[in-house]
Amino acid sequence: MIRAYGLAFAQLLDPRILRWAMLSVLITLAVYGLLIGGIVLVLSQVELATIPWLDMLARWGSGLAAVLLATLMFPGVVSAVIMLGQERIIDAVESRHYPGLTPARPLALGAAIGVALRLLGLTVLLNLLMLPVYMALLWLPPLNVLVFAVVNGALLGRDYFQTVALRRLSPAQVSALRLPRRKQVWAAGTVAALLLTIPGLNLIAPVIATAAFVHLVQEPG
Repeated sequence: MIRAYGLAFAQLLDPRILRWAMLSVLITLAVYGLLIGGIVLVLSQVELATIPWLDMLARWGSGLAAVLLATLMFPGVVSAVIMLGQERIIDAVESRHYPGLTPARPLALGAAIGVALRLLGLTVLLNLLMLPVYMALLWLPPLNVLVFAVVNGALLGRDYFQTVALRRLSPAQVSALRLPRRKQVWAAGTVAALLLTIPGLNLIAPVIATAAFVHLVQEPG
């Protein structure tokens, strides 16, 4: 796993990867902005209190609540969006490091959307369920970040692995390859989630994670 991420970072300046890293920055900023705007809009429509001054105080806090909720949903949402356009990142890594591979079959758009929607739905649901735990750990960094990364790493690891592997394997073969290595896949997903919590680096984290998972799939064990 360490080698996989090392190779992924080393290839960031590859022009084919760099283009998608720049695109990832734009997508990530847009997704985060839309998340915050959408959550603020939803909160603004909710009657928080019948006493005007209390309602005003509660609404002043809605901005902070929106940032918190957007941050919790951010890893799954941005990864789901990036997954819809990962083909060129994967092709760039395979052509440089595994030139002997036969041409892959493109992941069908329907399958890509299905994986992305699954990741999005599960991430939102899981983080909403974990919200009381996150709130309890709010003042205990870095433990709160680690718990957040481990929880989301299970989802990110599975779906990044599946997205890469499905280009060359059947769903049954993907499961057979992943299950014996599920701890490694989870750990790699946790690293991806941690990257998504680091300001600046989170803008290109999905590109780095995609490249790393290509190595994990191609070099089992």
